Order: sequence, then structure tokens, then C-alpha cells
Amino acid sequence: MSLMLQSLVALTLLTCGAVAAVPVVVDRPEPVAADADAPLAVAGESLRVVEAPGGRWFLNGDPIGRGALADLLRQQGATQPVRYLPSAALGVGQVAQSLAWLRRSGAAAAVLAIPEREP
Repeated sequence: MSLMLQSLVALTLLTCGAVAAVPVVVDRPEPVAADADAPLAVAGESLRVVEAPGGRWFLNGDPIGRGALADLLRQQGATQPVRYLPSAALGVGQVAQSLAWLRRSGAAAAVLAIPEREP
């Protein structure tokens, strides 16, 4: 009977430890790209900019802050085309404002890139 009691105590302690660790794992902040880590595109390749709800931006698949994106677009100028893909959750007005902002930020060749649906 003592082996069964020891196993039950060990299982209880293991379960309590696992449950206690859940908040620590869940509350970890998401990594944010630093301004120095701004991804640069290869010459001749178009920049793919995605805007997600909540003011989150992604450049070629990597998260980037709005300020860092504006700096990068000013540095690149109009040398590389910018393909802007907004989230479907954004309104038409917000998409128009963001596209205008991209063009004012130095990407004169910023175009709205909506993927085609297949039937």
C-alpha cells in the first residue's frame, strides 16, 4: 500500500507543478523585431508589406514597427516596388489611408496587392 501512496503523492506533485507553470508559459511576451533587425530586400525584389489589425506590420514575412518601416521605405526610395497586402479585417478607409501613407513614405510604386481567389 505504501508504493501506491508514494505513486499518488508523486503524481499529485507533478500535476500541481505542471498547472503552476502554465501562467508563466502563457504570459511570455511575443518577440518584437528591433529597428536594427529590419529586413532588407534583395535588389530588384519587391517588398511585400502586410498590415494586420491593431497596427501590426510585417515586411517580407517578418514583424516590423511602423517607424522602422517608414525609415526603410525612405532609404529604399522608389527603387523597389512595394506590394501592400492589408488584412481582411481592415476597413476600406483604413486600407486607403495606409496605402497613401506608404506612398508618402517614399515608396512611390506602392500598389495594393490582393490575391486572386481560385474557384
